[in-house]
Amino acid sequence: MDERDELGDLQMPAFLLDDPDVEILEEYDPDIPASNPLEYLQRVRQEAEKCPSVVVADIDVATFKDKQTVLVSPSSGFIPAEEGFAPTIPAQRKLAAQFSDVRQAYRRNQQNTKKGKTDQEQKLKLPAMKDESGWKRLCMGCSVSPEGSVEEGEEGRLEEGQEDTQDSTKEGHPPSLQILMAMDQWTVIQVLDFHITWLQRHGFSTLLSQWLYALMVCLEKPLYPDTAASLRTLSRCCSAIRATLDSKEDDRLAPLNLLICLVSRYFDQGDLADT
Repeated sequence: MDERDELGDLQMPAFLLDDPDVEILEEYDPDIPASNPLEYLQRVRQEAEKCPSVVVADIDVATFKDKQTVLVSPSSGFIPAEEGFAPTIPAQRKLAAQFSDVRQAYRRNQQNTKKGKTDQEQKLKLPAMKDESGWKRLCMGCSVSPEGSVEEGEEGRLEEGQEDTQDSTKEGHPPSLQILMAMDQWTVIQVLDFHITWLQRHGFSTLLSQWLYALMVCLEKPLYPDTAASLRTLSRCCSAIRATLDSKEDDRLAPLNLLICLVSRYFDQGDLADT
């Protein structure tokens, strides 16, 4: 095996030192300069052969701990369910398949309605995309939280002399096909973010879960990164609420599990799945 074979293609020498007229120095005094270019190259080659193929620096990482500015936690923030509080994996797959069927039915209906809108659909007026108060009045009922407490600022306006009309106790509208069909994709994403914020701020309610499910039906795949992040927040929030339940018979358990399942199994956030 010649020098080329020993070094391999990645370390192919630029100058081959196999000239029979060149004396190969076995030992040399490093304090004495090389007498010619070939002798210099021989010294470089011998020093290179003494170096290991892989070198790992021995660094004491403890000295950098007090200088670290970013901490990355391996935890996703998802709280696993206690035994018996989560559906089985086959049940989760069935829920995801049923959800897919609902989405397909919605898409077919959406395609049919694009051919011509009815007069009733043309007259439907929805809040502006970023009008959070308007959407809360429509979905949850007159800017009140899911538990029914008056939002900050609402009470003050009533105290200024406004009458407590029917609107102040009006219940929100459950999601309807008419409303959903009138929303474009950017509005769906924005209103979904509103509902996730209300879930974090005010807690869980049946009406809120219905809207979350309906809006997820309307989401188009592939998801935008921000939308995927919002769904992950939703799943973590649902898992935190589920962790507070004392009984498997709690009415909130099934819709919470459904939302968690859809985020993980249908929208491909597998690290947030119940296993």
